[in-house]
Amino acid sequence: MLNKSKAIKQYCLECSGNSPKEVTLCHLVDCPLWQFRFGYSIKDKRYKKRIEAAQRKYPEEYREMLQILKEYTENMPNLPEYVQIRAVLEKREQSEGYSPIKRLSA
Repeated sequence: MLNKSKAIKQYCLECSGNSPKEVTLCHLVDCPLWQFRFGYSIKDKRYKKRIEAAQRKYPEEYREMLQILKEYTENMPNLPEYVQIRAVLEKREQSEGYSPIKRLSA
């Protein structure tokens, strides 16, 4: 029997054609499971490691995902899940001293 995290991860894998790459770079941010697609929250340290690995391995697809994320969070500023996503991105910007989203719009 699967626990909640494993069930979400399995669902996301099936939705993406069993491709971990597609789960990582998923652009369907309006899906209620999107922020938990790895089987853990976007606040989890493992999330950051997985996203950084995707940035190195798939730079073009990563930039595309960030652009879509930027558009969603700007167009839906009051929805709690987008506020949370924006907060995580802003925290990353503060801790690392750069913003991948701001770099896209420059």
